[in-house]
Amino acid sequence: MPFGAIMAGVSLVSGYIGAKKSAKAAKKQANLQNEATERQFEYDNKMYDMTVDQMKAKHAFAVKETELKRRNDTNAANYQDTINAQNYQNQLMIRNREQASLDAQFAKSEELYALQTGYNERAADLAARNETRKLDEIYAEGAFNAQEQRLKNLQAEGQIRALGQSGVSVGKSHQAVLANFGQQIAALNEGLASAGENTRAALEEIKNDKFSADLAAYANKMMDPGELPMPVEPIPSIVTEYLDPMELQDFHFGPRPVKGAMVSASAAASAVWGSAIPSIVGGAAKAYDMGKNW
Repeated sequence: MPFGAIMAGVSLVSGYIGAKKSAKAAKKQANLQNEATERQFEYDNKMYDMTVDQMKAKHAFAVKETELKRRNDTNAANYQDTINAQNYQNQLMIRNREQASLDAQFAKSEELYALQTGYNERAADLAARNETRKLDEIYAEGAFNAQEQRLKNLQAEGQIRALGQSGVSVGKSHQAVLANFGQQIAALNEGLASAGENTRAALEEIKNDKFSADLAAYANKMMDPGELPMPVEPIPSIVTEYLDPMELQDFHFGPRPVKGAMVSASAAASAVWGSAIPSIVGGAAKAYDMGKNW
C-alpha cells in the first residue's frame, strides 16, 4: 500500500476522532450553558421574590413611619394647645386680678375723695360759724359799750342838772358830754364796721381755703380705670398633613424573570458532525483512490 494511502487513512481516522471529540465537547458545552441558564433563571426568580419582599417591607415601614409622624405632630399640636390654653388662663387670671385691684383702688379713691370734700365742707362751715360767732360777740360787745356810753352820758347830764347851773356854761357842759358820747359811739360804729369787713374777708378766705383743699383732693383722686383689654384667645395649632404611601400594585414589582434560550445538545453535536463529515468523506475517497491505483 502506498505511503500516501496510509497517510490518508491516518488523516481519515484522525478527522473522525477529532469530529467525535468536538461533537462531544459541543454537546457538553451546550449542557453546561443550559445548566447556567437554569441557575440564572432560579437566581433571577429568587432575586425577584426578594425584591418584592423588600418593596413590601419598605412600603409597610413607610406606612408606619407616616402614621408615627402624624401621631407625633398631633401630640405636639395638642401639647402646644394645652400650653397655650394654660397661658391664656394665667393671663386672664392676672388681668382679672389687675382689674379687681384697679376697681378697688378707684372705689377707695372715690370714698376718700367724698370723705375729704365732706371734711372740707364741715371745716369751712365750722370756720365760718366761728368767724360769725366772733362777729356776733363783737357786735354784742359793741352794743354793750354803746349802752354803757349812753348810761355814762345820762349820768353826766344828771350830774350837770344836779349842780343847778344855768346859762351858757350849762349849755357848753351839755355840748361837751354830747360830743364825747358821739365820739364814743362813732368809735364803736367804726370798730363794728371794721370787724364786719374783717369777718367778710375771713369768710372769703375760708371759701378759698375750702376750694384749694377740694382741688387738692380732686388732684389726688384716681381716674376711672375702665375695662382692661382681655387677653387674646389662643388659636388651635396647625397640624401637618401627611400623604400615605401609595398602595403597592403589580406594576410596582415589574415582570417576573424570563428564562434564557436553551441550547440543544444534540443539535450542537450534529452541527459539529455536519461540518466534519464532508472532510471525512473526502479523506476516505482519497484513500480509496490511492489504494485502487496501487
